[in-house]
Amino acid sequence: MSEHQFADSRALSAPFSQQLVSQPGDGALAWLTAILATQAPALRSSNAILLAYTGNPAALDWLEANVGSPVAGQWGVAAALLGTPWPQIVDWLQRGGAHRLMALDTLLAYRKPAVNMSPLEQIAAPVLPQAPVRAELDAALAACLAASATPRIQAATHSINKHVDEILRGGPRGVAVTDLPRLYLAPTPFQNASAILERHETMVGGMRQNLQNLLKGIL
Repeated sequence: MSEHQFADSRALSAPFSQQLVSQPGDGALAWLTAILATQAPALRSSNAILLAYTGNPAALDWLEANVGSPVAGQWGVAAALLGTPWPQIVDWLQRGGAHRLMALDTLLAYRKPAVNMSPLEQIAAPVLPQAPVRAELDAALAACLAASATPRIQAATHSINKHVDEILRGGPRGVAVTDLPRLYLAPTPFQNASAILERHETMVGGMRQNLQNLLKGIL
């Protein structure tokens, strides 16, 4: 039994960082995927985000081969951080099942950075490679809904349409895929990182204070 079989992303943070330092590239990815293979589906889905921070293109192949229920949003965020291009997203949409859900989450993760994203996602600011024209995206989403209009898919397509201009915005991304390990280990030197981290800490501090006030009122 793996010592990390029941570890979430926070518990994996320190040993994963050690792997990024001591075994960059393929070594860190092999270490992480070996752990994910031992974990229950829900925990694996939650931890899938860490794959992105290996900065290894092969991590995208692992996501594609292993995505499964429950398809948490972390699969799509990881795929966006790793720079999944539009043609591959279309392929996932057409495959259906877990791949379709991951594709929709990937598209949504390409929107402009927002405060409800993690600080590292905001700093990385991925941009959709080989972005389609609006009509092509609309047609792909319509075909997706025609094939399966579950509440999950309807909600995802609604969110994508709400942020469509951001998703198709183009331009350079905040942090290159190859620099994602450095971002994970030490985000501060990257552009806009200090302001994003400070804003996040202020927001978390405020939430923590509100919770403490609420508990005082209950107790």
